[in-house]
Amino acid sequence: MSTVRLGVSSMTDATALHLNSEIAASREDARTKLAAIVESSDDAIVSKDLNGIVTSWNAAAERIFGYNAEEIVGRSITLLIPPELQDDELMILSKIRAGERLEHFQTVRVRKDGKRIDVSLTVSPIKDEQGHIVGAAKIARDITQQKKIDEAALQLAAIVESSDDAIVSKNLNGIIMSWNQGAERIFGYTADEIIGQPITRIIPPELQKEELHIIASIKAGKRIDHFQTERLKKNGERVNISLTVSPVTDREGTIIGAAKIARDITQHKKLEAALHTSEKLASVGRLAATVAHEINNPLEAVTNYIYLAKQQPELSERVKRYLESADRELSRVSHIAQQTLGFYRDNSQPVSLVTAEVIDDVLAIYERKFAYKDLIVRREIEPGLSAYTLLGELKQILSNLVSNAIDASNDGGKIIVRARSSHDYRSRRPGIRITVADNGVGISPAHQDKIFTPFFTTKKEVGTGLGLWITKDLLEKKEGSIHFRSSQSAPSGTVMSLFLPMTVSNTRTEVAA
Repeated sequence: MSTVRLGVSSMTDATALHLNSEIAASREDARTKLAAIVESSDDAIVSKDLNGIVTSWNAAAERIFGYNAEEIVGRSITLLIPPELQDDELMILSKIRAGERLEHFQTVRVRKDGKRIDVSLTVSPIKDEQGHIVGAAKIARDITQQKKIDEAALQLAAIVESSDDAIVSKNLNGIIMSWNQGAERIFGYTADEIIGQPITRIIPPELQKEELHIIASIKAGKRIDHFQTERLKKNGERVNISLTVSPVTDREGTIIGAAKIARDITQHKKLEAALHTSEKLASVGRLAATVAHEINNPLEAVTNYIYLAKQQPELSERVKRYLESADRELSRVSHIAQQTLGFYRDNSQPVSLVTAEVIDDVLAIYERKFAYKDLIVRREIEPGLSAYTLLGELKQILSNLVSNAIDASNDGGKIIVRARSSHDYRSRRPGIRITVADNGVGISPAHQDKIFTPFFTTKKEVGTGLGLWITKDLLEKKEGSIHFRSSQSAPSGTVMSLFLPMTVSNTRTEVAA
């Protein structure tokens, strides 16, 4: 029996020795692997005792700090710490002694060559087999380049936010991913309102196809430069913009979206239009001067013929009135021609005009057109109204309005001309208001903000686009104004309303145009 027991005991001891040997080998293998990991790490992995003396130093630490192991092991870790940050080490060692771990502590360290680098430190306590803290293991990551990238990104973000231009990003489905303050100023939407929404939200319905073209170009890696178009503000107002769109790629170079810079060029477009209009007006002025020069002689001849006709005996009163009216109108044409040529300065003086008589004279000129279109013309003129102004200018203003009303009216339509004492809508300044109303086709909403623009006309072959512009200009020079309302739905029509302010002439108050 004892022999058997001795055999079992011997086998147990042998097994234990074998197991211990395997465990020791396994531990050694783990240590070897761990050492290999430490040596191959891109981060500096350093150990030190509780006095801050370096006890180990891996290859990455040599690359990052410039010291090899022989130079640094056995020396104080404070060799790497700038003078003004020496207290860092005291703080770190105090935490380690307390068994605390320090994670991702960003600070500055000094290389062997004196160059400072930004590092992120993670420091953990090292314990012996009895669990006593005997030192610290430190992992130091060089974040100098990352800090530069982060700082550049922050600067870029600041530039983007402070830009007067809208800077927007979107993905390849056209969904808005970022929205700067410039975009908020131009389009009216805040970032919270628009991020996550489709970019088509700010594109007019008739221009939606532009987005398909832009996305297709971006997917093909193309850049779109200075593309001029229109976009919509939050309030529905349209804005002229110049777009530059570039592809956005990820780290692998795959296109994942688009960056868009939109510049508000509304004012620039207005200046362009004003310059274009100015050039056209200059051309018209040169042409007008030529025409005025050429018509002077025929005008003088016709005026002479009218004078001779008026001398003939046995003329009816009606014919005499026609000849008088023709003579006055020819004088007005001659006056305009002389002004156009600049032969003399306008020395004519305002006079007190009976408003009803001036309106009757203008309506008489268009009697043939009224009859041709079978129009009903109604006068509603307050008695005793007078205007202190230039006769030619007032007739020109009224002629423009009556002529437009005739053109807008359908056969059998109605035109109403009213004149009454009134006040200016804004200043409440006293004066008279003359309105010319028709029940014609009305003005399209799309055209209503353009009707006082020079050269804008819907009459095509017969319109010059200058009548209402001249009318508005003449009134504003006299501190007057003109407004209108118009509708294309029943009852359709347009009402033109002009205001002539009151002025003082010698000892009596009159209305000046």
